[in-house]
Amino acid sequence: MGGLSAKAAPLGIEIGKTSSFVDEDGIMHLYGEVKNVSNKPLANVVIKGSFYGNKGNLLNEFNRSAELSTISPGGVSPFEILYLDGKTVNEIKNFKLSSVANMEPSESKLKPVGLKIIPSNSRLDLFGFYYINGIVNDIANHNSTSTLIIATLYDKNGNVIAIGRGLTEPINITAGASAAFGLAVSEKLQTYKTAAYSIVADSNELSSAPTYVRVSR
Repeated sequence: MGGLSAKAAPLGIEIGKTSSFVDEDGIMHLYGEVKNVSNKPLANVVIKGSFYGNKGNLLNEFNRSAELSTISPGGVSPFEILYLDGKTVNEIKNFKLSSVANMEPSESKLKPVGLKIIPSNSRLDLFGFYYINGIVNDIANHNSTSTLIIATLYDKNGNVIAIGRGLTEPINITAGASAAFGLAVSEKLQTYKTAAYSIVADSNELSSAPTYVRVSR
């Protein structure tokens, strides 16, 4: 959906460029990234989308949490807002984004970078599913529980076009051990545009640095 714009962010949070599309069920997906430009970790970042018609009238508002539960200083998290009002989705001409977050009181709240991702392969199948596989190593001195992998897909212009999520197997990784992961991004109206992707691991105790992969065609 072209011609839309978004400008609004509180001190400490920077909202990057966005992209959107309407799926086969009439739901609009609005994708983007938020960056922590403060010097403290930000927890529970919530992005609100306010959507307007061609006369500047407010059509609806929807909220969604950023994918990462805690964003480190300088860190980036993708987000996806779903516009669930099928009766007005085709009337959207503009939108504004705003966000709120909890400022953690001290650096001790930072999740250590104790996970390391090693991607193995990715592919787009005939049905439009984009598969990403790899290994996560726990390089910290304590366990990683409920380990989640978040994949962000980008088009050739660097726009976020889809987000995928998947748990490691096993979901809890012992200190010094490894776990495999495989996830499928199912937005077939978007996945064919993939020019690059990033993957990050996040658990109750640990995080990873993002790993960026450019897709060869």
